[in-house]
This record gives sequence, C-alpha cells and structure tokens, in this order.
Amino acid sequence: MDNTSQIEYWNGPAGQKWVRDADRMDVMLSPFVDAIIASVVPRPGQSVIDIGCGAGALSLNLSSSAVNVSVTGVDVSAPLIELAKKRSAAVGAGINFIVADAAVWKAAEPVDLIISRFGVMFFSDPVAAFANIRANLKPTGRMRFACWRPLQENAWALTPLTAAMHLLKTPPTPPPPETPGPFAFGDADYVRRILMGSGWSNITITPWDGDLALPGATAEEAAEFMLEMGPLSRAITEQGIDPAVVKGAVVAKLQALAGEDGRTRLKAAAWIVEAEA
Repeated sequence: MDNTSQIEYWNGPAGQKWVRDADRMDVMLSPFVDAIIASVVPRPGQSVIDIGCGAGALSLNLSSSAVNVSVTGVDVSAPLIELAKKRSAAVGAGINFIVADAAVWKAAEPVDLIISRFGVMFFSDPVAAFANIRANLKPTGRMRFACWRPLQENAWALTPLTAAMHLLKTPPTPPPPETPGPFAFGDADYVRRILMGSGWSNITITPWDGDLALPGATAEEAAEFMLEMGPLSRAITEQGIDPAVVKGAVVAKLQALAGEDGRTRLKAAAWIVEAEA
C-alpha cells in the first residue's frame, strides 16, 4: 500500500492552505459534528481514535462532550497536526494528536470507537486500510464516519467550478471512479464492498442532505474561500491560473444564490457510515 502521493499533498502547499482556512472550514462543516458523534458519545473510561483528524475539530468537540474519555487524532499532515496540538493546548483538552498514516498505523491499545469527518476517502488500498483500522478496535468496537456523495450532488463544491468553467484553460478531467480523493466514496455500494472486504459487520450507510453556509458574510468572501478550497481551487492550481481571473465569475454566481442576509448556502450530500468490528 503506497499513500506517498497523498502524504506529500497534505504536507505541501495544500496542507498549509488548510491550516490557514481551518477555522472557516470547521464552521462550514459544523453540521457534521452532530451527525457523526451525537449518537456515539463514549462512556467514561472509553477510548476513541479520530482518523484523518486534520486540525482536530471533531476530536475537540468529542472531548468537550464526553467525560474521562481518551481521544487520539491521527493525520498524515504535519502542519494540520501542529495546529490541532495548539488548539488542544489552548483549551486544556489533553488530546493526543499524532502524525501517522492510518492505513498502516497501529494503536498502542485497541479502542472502543473510531470516528472520522471526511478523512477516510484517500487510501490507495482502502480494503487493506480499513482492515488495519478495524484491527485497532476492541472486539466490541464500532466506527462512524462521514464521506461525501458524488460531486454532482454537492452544489457547495460544484457551483464555483461550473461558474468559472469557461475561464479555465481546459475542463478538469473527472478522476476515474473510486480514485482516492474527496468524492471517492460517492457510491454507497463501493463503500459497502470495502467494509465487507475488510471484515466489518452490521454496516449501515445513511444519506445526509442539507445546506452548507459558505464561509464569509458576503458572496465575495465566500468566493475567496472557494478559490482556496475545493475542486475549483485544485483546477486553477493545476492549470496555473491566477485566481483573480476567475474570481468575478464566481462572485457573480454566488451573489445570485445568496440569501437576504448576504450569505450563500448551497446543497451538500454525504453518507454517514456505521460499522462494527
């Protein structure tokens, strides 16, 4: 299993970009905190691993809502883990954040619960990765994570891209199905096959549908964020396009969709996946 390309990506400019935008991203994705942990708050004395924890938002929320629970956050991105440690220290959370590849990393002791907010779609060999993740659970352990449904169902990511499409040098080539990346788990049957193939049981995959408020009080601020994050950001970076070239088109589109308060809220679609060891 070789996750080298993903590790390099998250430790390069992309990782630094996520550090800069972590606060705004966490606000946008806040609806998923409850979606993931509301029904799985561990009991006192139990332990949790947060896979692909990024800057630690999910770990911190769980730690603040649970009593006497050990939380470990794992991510391949050293810049994001550094930020997560600073956030944890600032509130005295005592969370153990580790730079590691969850596909191969072994916990010192098996845990009761594994969670993830959009952190498990990037493995080069997902069956092997989820088998290793499962090995870090107690026999009675369980897992709950969120992953995106297809890009076409996620207007928050698709709308800025389509607004700027005519200004790109070439239309972005969609990755082959099941290619590691944000939308790799769009097909629920594919997710189920991965988990069954890696030994999980009692698998449930539930659709989550809602609106995400793009960060920023105005369409311009929202556009600036989407030029930093998401499919449009990757397209202009790969094609060497100055963000200023496409910004106007994105602002205009988001402005047309903004509410009376000036905020832009767009549809989002995800899976909430649960499984037992």
